[in-house]
Amino acid sequence: MAAKAEGGLLVAKGKAPLPLKSVSVDAQVRGFVMGLRSTLTYSNDSPDPVEVLFRFPVEKSHAVVGLTAVIDGRKIAAQVREKEEARAQYDDAIASGLSAALAEEKSGDIFSIALGNLPPGKDAQIQLQLVGELGVDAEGGVRFSLPSTLKPRYTPTGSTDPLAPVPAGEEEQVKSGTVSAVSWFHLTVEGADGVAVVTSPTHSITVTPNDANQLDVRLSKELDSDLVILVKTKEPHAPKAIVEGGEEKKGSFMSSTTVMLNFFPSFPEIEAACEFIFLVDRSGSMRGSYIKSARETLVLFLKSLPQGNYFNIMGFGSSYTLLFPNPVPMTKSTWKRPSSMLRRWKQISGAQSCCDHCSTSSRRSHARGMQGRCSC
Repeated sequence: MAAKAEGGLLVAKGKAPLPLKSVSVDAQVRGFVMGLRSTLTYSNDSPDPVEVLFRFPVEKSHAVVGLTAVIDGRKIAAQVREKEEARAQYDDAIASGLSAALAEEKSGDIFSIALGNLPPGKDAQIQLQLVGELGVDAEGGVRFSLPSTLKPRYTPTGSTDPLAPVPAGEEEQVKSGTVSAVSWFHLTVEGADGVAVVTSPTHSITVTPNDANQLDVRLSKELDSDLVILVKTKEPHAPKAIVEGGEEKKGSFMSSTTVMLNFFPSFPEIEAACEFIFLVDRSGSMRGSYIKSARETLVLFLKSLPQGNYFNIMGFGSSYTLLFPNPVPMTKSTWKRPSSMLRRWKQISGAQSCCDHCSTSSRRSHARGMQGRCSC
């Protein structure tokens, strides 16, 4: 049975959660992408110093791109680096007698980092930066959502590694300490001139344009439940290029300028007539009730065909017979002929592979410009 663990700032030994005192969120929407900076303040109310680690669940479409922790005036800034480069920098710092922390992704949806000691009666402020893709609805609008609490996850029983991955299918207990709401929230929507409307089906919001071609979105009260904000654009199906400048510091992959194409095309629905060829086995093995059942089943298939689609019926044994020289559209008049003829169909002698006759009908379809496929 899995032991319950916590999300947030945890005591490394035992994984007990520290009280969460305040939460603020500053987010940005650019096209189909969002950026988010969340500041979380925790406190050590115990009389003893504790070694702490920060654990945070990350959605599959999101990524952690920055973390800064301030613990009793000591600032720890995490940077995204290539894995080998990060390991080398960590080893150099330890060899030089400096304090350092190394975070690695050991599970696809859990971000964990050890942060050292937190003295008694002191606060720890964690600033977490995320980026991610937003969901898009059928009309091309984007959906921004922000859960008010950490989502449940699990950690393995008896694990001594504070950064141990959380296996799938297990659970994790989550507590928010003394905080029951996000105390401050602000969302910036880029490209105000291309936005038709910003709404929220879950909360009362105010939307104000600013001088930088942006829309400032704020809540009317503290956020104490799941938040959803919908952004609909004036031209949802027009392609857009989103440019993100790299870091000023050169020499890492984060210094590269990137361009993302946002494209949500709209394709008109095209209804094309389909062609159905029904093959009926009339060989000697279909004597008696078998041919009768085949006729009854075929009648049910024909009744289910929408009008306008093409059909034909091929009966086969040692040879084959087509009901029509070429497939005909399903109409009330064409339906009458197969309905009466099928009642008179009986088995014929001989036997031959169904695939031979199916291939013949498929070639006839291609000759008329129809897409035919034979499956045996």
